Amino acid sequence: MIIATLVFSILAALIAAPATAADPPGREFTGTAVVNGPQGTRRMPLTLVANRYTPASEVLQLAGLLEKGGQGTLVAALHDRNDGQLRLGALTIPIALAATEETSSGRRYLFLSPRRIQVNETQLSEESLDYPFGIAVFTIDGFSGLGEGTLHVAAALRIDATGHIEVDDYDGADGFFEDLRQVR
Repeated sequence: MIIATLVFSILAALIAAPATAADPPGREFTGTAVVNGPQGTRRMPLTLVANRYTPASEVLQLAGLLEKGGQGTLVAALHDRNDGQLRLGALTIPIALAATEETSSGRRYLFLSPRRIQVNETQLSEESLDYPFGIAVFTIDGFSGLGEGTLHVAAALRIDATGHIEVDDYDGADGFFEDLRQVR
């Protein structure tokens, strides 16, 4: 009887594991960001830390806000959130939204921060105002812990009915990651 109870407990724990196998907060990723800018290409050390992942139910709520009020409403809804940090060289940027989802070979991560709008964009009413986020999107291989991805300096979001987040970049991806790896 004791053995049967023990086996049942172990099986219950194993069956329950996939339900709790969502990527836990506290993940840290390091690598090099290769960023294309007006002064040329720069390479900077990069660290991404997830304090909290936005649950799928909350992503769907954000999708409703986005549909009703656009990117500006989403910026307002994410104001003062701290889901993580992006350290790019000496600069630390708070992350307002960190999301993750399983892929066929590992996990896809999205780290988003409202970007600082430049004065000339506002004065000239440039189209870039419709792209209020800086976004890092990357995948990490579930076996090796290595990854690859892109960095978007001016981007907007689309969220489909399943909660999958897509990135619309203002003028193409502004950078990519080298030697990206999960360190914890």
